[in-house]
Amino acid sequence: MPITTEEASKIKEHLLTQLDNFPEDKRAQISEQINSMTEEQVENFIKQNNLTHLGGQCIFCSIIAGKTPSYKIAEDNNYMAILELNPLSKGHSLIIPREHLEKIPESSKTLTDEVTKKLQNKFSPSEIKINELKIMNHALMEIIPIYGDETEKHQASEEELKALQEEILKVEQIEAPKKPEEIVTEKIPIIPPRIP
Repeated sequence: MPITTEEASKIKEHLLTQLDNFPEDKRAQISEQINSMTEEQVENFIKQNNLTHLGGQCIFCSIIAGKTPSYKIAEDNNYMAILELNPLSKGHSLIIPREHLEKIPESSKTLTDEVTKKLQNKFSPSEIKINELKIMNHALMEIIPIYGDETEKHQASEEELKALQEEILKVEQIEAPKKPEEIVTEKIPIIPPRIP
């Protein structure tokens, strides 16, 4: 079924919100291309890039439902923590409420703190920035470890994201304390008392 002019307009708006993920020198050109697309071109773009979730459904709701792949690093009953696909730094993560909410609830703090602590222990960044975002009207928490060499976001490869996910989820092996070696005692011979 072809998309309507209104749907195409919403999809274009969403695509334009993603311009920050592209190099600055390409943004104007990409913006111009998006704005000049017809409804048919928008529909073809969605199909070619496997972006069927843009047909009105929120990408984050699609991730929560398991319809869109993600790299989960933590979760609880109300939230899911995933790796950002276009990270600014190593460990850049998003906390997604399982419900489509326009404001992030205070209860997200528990998982946000857990992920922040995990990233701090694993990678020792100089600081960790936490921002509240809204993408496709879905409120999120963004956790960005700062190391001091961040310049701009880049698109992470699938291999890079899988390796990072494994590194974050890897449980540190705690060595069991070694048993003290048994002390071997020698019998000391008893010498008869000497008379001077």
